[in-house]
Formats: sequence, C-alpha cells, structure tokens
Amino acid sequence: MSISDLYPRSSHDHERVLAVIAAGPKAAEPMLEVLFMWLQDINYPIAMPIADFLITVGDPLIPHIKKILRSNDDMWIYWVLQYVVERLSPEHIRALEPELYQLACVAENDIVATRIGASAGIWERKTMDWMLDNKIRAYEEFLLELKELRAKTSPE
Repeated sequence: MSISDLYPRSSHDHERVLAVIAAGPKAAEPMLEVLFMWLQDINYPIAMPIADFLITVGDPLIPHIKKILRSNDDMWIYWVLQYVVERLSPEHIRALEPELYQLACVAENDIVATRIGASAGIWERKTMDWMLDNKIRAYEEFLLELKELRAKTSPE
C-alpha cells in the first residue's frame, strides 16, 4: 500500500482518515499538505478527526501552517488557527510568531468594504443597519476578550 492510498478521497472518507491515524504522525508527514486541505471547511465530516490528529504531528506541521497563514484564504486561516494552532504547544506556536504577528496587526478588509459600500449607498438602510449592528456586536465581544487577555497577561 502506498502513502497515496491513505489520502482521503471525499469529505466522508472516515476509513482512510482512521488508516492515516493508525499509521501515525511519522507516516503522515508526506501527506500533511493534503490533510490540511480538508481543513478548508471545518464542516467536512472528516475535518475534526484530521485536526485532532494533526496536532500530534509536531515539528513537520510548522512549514505547512506557515504557508496557510500566509495565504489569502481567510476562512482556511481561521479554521487552522482555531482547530490546530490554538492547540499546539507554546514551542510550536512560537515558531509561528512572524505569521501570527502579521495576522494580529493586519486589519480585516470587512471595515473597509463596509465603509466603501456605505459611502456609495449601495445597501438599503435596513441592510446597512443589520451589517453595522453585527459588526458592532462582534467588535464589542472582541474588545471584552482583549481586555480579559490584558488582565491575564499584565503583571499584578
């Protein structure tokens, strides 16, 4: 059986995912790029078992994660951050410092797009109010989380 025989062939290919897991992290190294592709949508039935397995692989993950974090696929970046990076050891997270810093410092394009759309008057008032209310609520939640992080990391 070749390594390509283990590649999941569909979002429901639990049999091959279980075979990859059984083969272990070392055997999975040549297929990491393929496995990460299944995290482009965490709603794929095999995505969570793959994410759970990936966090056991260690150092070989880092180049693949760096590539994803440097990509333009914001949703894929989000899933990888949430379901893989967040669960890595501090040592592995430190290896991603430049990419995490870049992501932390670059504002999302949503505010720019909202401002442009609002300035051009392309949305009805009801739609605009809905969009702004959702953004305000999200940023208020982010603000609370940032304040909690500051409290946890500030010297007492």
